[in-house]
Amino acid sequence: MPPRRQTSPLTPAATSGLVDALSRFEIVIVPGLDGSAPDHWQSRWEHFLPQHGVTLHRVAQSNWEQPTYLAWCAGLQYTLAACRRPTILVAHSLGAVLVARWASERPTGRVAGALLVAPADVEQHHGPDAQRVADFAPLPTARLPFPSTLITSRNDKWLSMPRARVIAYRWGSTVLDAGHLGHIGNRSGLGLWADGLSALGHLALSIT
Repeated sequence: MPPRRQTSPLTPAATSGLVDALSRFEIVIVPGLDGSAPDHWQSRWEHFLPQHGVTLHRVAQSNWEQPTYLAWCAGLQYTLAACRRPTILVAHSLGAVLVARWASERPTGRVAGALLVAPADVEQHHGPDAQRVADFAPLPTARLPFPSTLITSRNDKWLSMPRARVIAYRWGSTVLDAGHLGHIGNRSGLGLWADGLSALGHLALSIT
């Protein structure tokens, strides 16, 4: 189990404000490569938010280990078809790349915004998993058709800070520096990750 990192607590007042901000939206969780384990912050949000009345869906993919872009697009679109209100996508890693490419190529329907956490740099990452994500290249270069926030980490092996800023500029995303949280994923030990929930709430409030 990854070590638990210290993050800001989610107070009752903050929870109330978050729920109010999300009240007019549905949330779609979009995991990345290998999916999101039970302790991943996405999985924690999947349980936490519905307990407070937030409508939430989670994208299911047929193959998390050897993904293809078209198959994952189909999984995303299948999930979005169930949404009935303006929707905010909460995407991590390869899921964030999926969202950005999908949005640059297809009608986005009810999608009102996206929280893009630690997008995987499928163009410049040269680690052992590079070939598994190659089908998702190239990264889109056009502005996304909805408001977005890109959260990046200073020690993410999948995405350097300079690249994160370039990508965010191209996509028209607001950049948030999460500090030293690695890839902000299964191994980061973030628990509920209150700072991420705060970013989600601020994004929701910015959508007109």
